[in-house]
Amino acid sequence: MPLHPDPTICAALASDLTAAGFTAEALRNAWGPVGDAAIGRGLRGPAIRALAGRDDALATLARMLGLGMPQPVTAVDAALPRTGVAGLVLLGLAAIDGDTARPIALIRPQEWSGEADAGAGEWWIASDLDEAALEGALPTDHVLGVGGASLTLAGLQLPAPTGRVLDLGTGCGIQALRARLYADEVVATDISTRALGFASLTAALNGVDGLEVRHGSLFEPVAGERFDRVVSNPPFVITPRGATAGGISVPAYEYRDGGAVGDDLVRQVVTGVAGVLADGGIAQFLG
Repeated sequence: MPLHPDPTICAALASDLTAAGFTAEALRNAWGPVGDAAIGRGLRGPAIRALAGRDDALATLARMLGLGMPQPVTAVDAALPRTGVAGLVLLGLAAIDGDTARPIALIRPQEWSGEADAGAGEWWIASDLDEAALEGALPTDHVLGVGGASLTLAGLQLPAPTGRVLDLGTGCGIQALRARLYADEVVATDISTRALGFASLTAALNGVDGLEVRHGSLFEPVAGERFDRVVSNPPFVITPRGATAGGISVPAYEYRDGGAVGDDLVRQVVTGVAGVLADGGIAQFLG
């Protein structure tokens, strides 16, 4: 389903999540340290068991939006009184199957612990359902959530005021959010229209303005423009050509391969960035 990051519905959803106490700390407390560690390894079982028997708003949202589990429509409507399941459907985040609300995406709170900008608190980050929620292989247009590489690059971003920042290959938008703490304007690009939808939705959900998304490959969407900073976590774990697993061809993923072969995409990023950097500008990559 396409994403529709309507700002009014996003604002309502943000109010509902705040009222339910949908925070990183609250979720850790709800499913416990064992469940939290298991989620980090892509396993839901311990968290599901820890939430068993609870029907409060936080538990419902933890299962639906945090773990990607279908929930009764009545329970989701009660947990999100301003948004309701209907609002999630309009955003492209859920579907209705009879009396059940089926999640199409995840929304997880992400704490920001960088010392220089600790006041940023945390963001709600929207992304596609993971392998645990899908109980199978990811689709080739999958949009990743926040991982270790994302947090590493976000932590390396310079904590000083700047003008324009380019987030090249934004994915779910975590780098763009981090950059916007200090930048006057952020342009986020990606070859994935679904990724740009998630980045826009995440920005709206967190009340972040000054962030523009553009579709296209590498530097094409910003040709002729200059930026004070460029930040990118380009695909660098490339699927080998002709790769098979058990005799089945391994698919190429947008987020992982970017339509390139070998290290060609990283090479294009490194060699092409000078063309969009302003004098004295800085580029920061993780590759």
